Amino acid sequence: MVPNAAINILMVEDNTGDQFLLSELLSASDLTIKNLFSAIRLDDALQQLKESVDIILLDLSLPDSSGIETFNVINKLAGKTPVVILSGLTDTRLALDAITLGAQDYLIKGDFDEKLLSKTIRYSIERKRNMEELQASNERYNLVSKATNDMVWDWNVLTGEVYRNVESWNKIFGTSLKELPTNNQLFADRIHPDDRQATLKKVEEIIANPLQFIFSVECRARKENGDYAYISDLGYILRDGEGKATRVIGATQNITERKEAETILKTSEERYRYLFNNNPASILIWNLDDFKILEVNESSIEQYGFTKTELLQKTILDLSMPEEHVEIKELAQKAKAGVFFKVTSTWRHQNKTGENMFMEVTSHRIDYKQKNVILALANNVTEKIQLEEKLEEEQVKKQQEITEAVITAQEKEREEIGGELHDNVNQILASARLYLGLAKRDLKEPINFLEQTDNLIFSAIGEIRSLSHSLIPPSLNESELKDALGNLVNMVSTGASLKVHLHLVDFDEDKTSDKLKLTIYRIVQEQFNNILKHAKAANIYLALSNQDKRVLLTIKDDGRGFDKSKKTEGVGLMNMRTRASLFKGEMNIQSSPGNGCELRITFV
Repeated sequence: MVPNAAINILMVEDNTGDQFLLSELLSASDLTIKNLFSAIRLDDALQQLKESVDIILLDLSLPDSSGIETFNVINKLAGKTPVVILSGLTDTRLALDAITLGAQDYLIKGDFDEKLLSKTIRYSIERKRNMEELQASNERYNLVSKATNDMVWDWNVLTGEVYRNVESWNKIFGTSLKELPTNNQLFADRIHPDDRQATLKKVEEIIANPLQFIFSVECRARKENGDYAYISDLGYILRDGEGKATRVIGATQNITERKEAETILKTSEERYRYLFNNNPASILIWNLDDFKILEVNESSIEQYGFTKTELLQKTILDLSMPEEHVEIKELAQKAKAGVFFKVTSTWRHQNKTGENMFMEVTSHRIDYKQKNVILALANNVTEKIQLEEKLEEEQVKKQQEITEAVITAQEKEREEIGGELHDNVNQILASARLYLGLAKRDLKEPINFLEQTDNLIFSAIGEIRSLSHSLIPPSLNESELKDALGNLVNMVSTGASLKVHLHLVDFDEDKTSDKLKLTIYRIVQEQFNNILKHAKAANIYLALSNQDKRVLLTIKDDGRGFDKSKKTEGVGLMNMRTRASLFKGEMNIQSSPGNGCELRITFV
């Protein structure tokens, strides 16, 4: 009963004087009374029980009922409400009979004051509540004993008697007993010989320790068929005021399956731990939420040069380059979103000495200690990448040497062909024209065929001269590229109906090698030929400039252009790209139908 809680009282009394006296005593007591209901007949009392009542004060002699029958009727309908008998001196025997039937107490009329009345009411309410709880507890105990496979037991430490659930005993040990003896030796004899001494000693230590209230013992116990099962006894120790154990209540459970699973799990964990620590790849486990490194193996410690303690104080971002942090955070978001996540990437990490390492990292999302984490297997591929880069550089260098040799051979061959055309073929044609002129002079009348032949030979000489000039490379030394480009511009402008705009103000030839000058000249010559053949342009814009240590060449026309997505590169464009590559030139072409073409090459 909660102290000073307001209560409802039902007073069943037919004597007016006793009613008044009881009401006065209740008013004078320290009880907090919410409602005081009264009845002078049993029928009236039964009607009042429809209200919520905390205690009933009952006179056994009523106009419509008397004796122990009055209590039986009231008690049957009262349920959990306690009943206190109001008795005269002559009714004491009946009051005691009522108590044996369930009444909580009795008071002799005229022989109690407000204090005794208050005490009796409080104790009766509390006693009834305790009895109800004890009954409910016993019912729950019986229900649990029947419903569980665990064997519920109650050990009286003082007498040594143990009460066990026989049904559960039979299930655990494979027996078919109808009842069990109460001595504790029954269980002790079944303990495995290798476990018996240690188990019994542990039980003694637990019972003897006045500060220990949890009883927990595990051991192997023999079943009826001779096999052994792993048994767990778990209970609570009741102790007296001096800490001495008086009673232990607990349950026995067959944990064989759990123990076997633990053994398998332990073996698996040991195998995993061995593979984890002895894996040649660096393994790092890091948290997807805060990127903190949670676990590392021995290879990681060796690879990064940090101690395990130092690594576990870092995040995966601490080992990575700042410019890669965004990618790592994006990877973490993708890993959170995907249940099955696996990705392989190459990252740049730093070891303790600050040395950069290329690490090929395969990231798996796993659950680790109830956290979403990445298990990263990292292999150092720095030497491999450096070797590949060196090999690529060697290949590029070799290709450049081959390309340069080819172009040099081409230039030499062009020079020889140009020289032959200029020095031999043109001389032959010039001699032929001279003889033709002599023939024309000796003729008395002009012949048209001879005149036409003279014109054709003259034309051929001009074409061969122009062709030989284009084949023979100009002598590009000192500051002659501007002059060579100027001559090329004059030839194009003279022979075609277009205008060439030349801008060389920002170009310094002194900083440019002769080979690069020749390459620029040949590219300009090639692009001019392309424009003349295909573009139908009115204007060409040629610009050459220096930007820091780079040379920028731009050739733009206002011709008909072409669709880059459809047009494939011809021999001319391929030749220009090949020549530009010798000087690490980056070539870019912008064109579309009707919008001309712009060629930009940047030489490093």
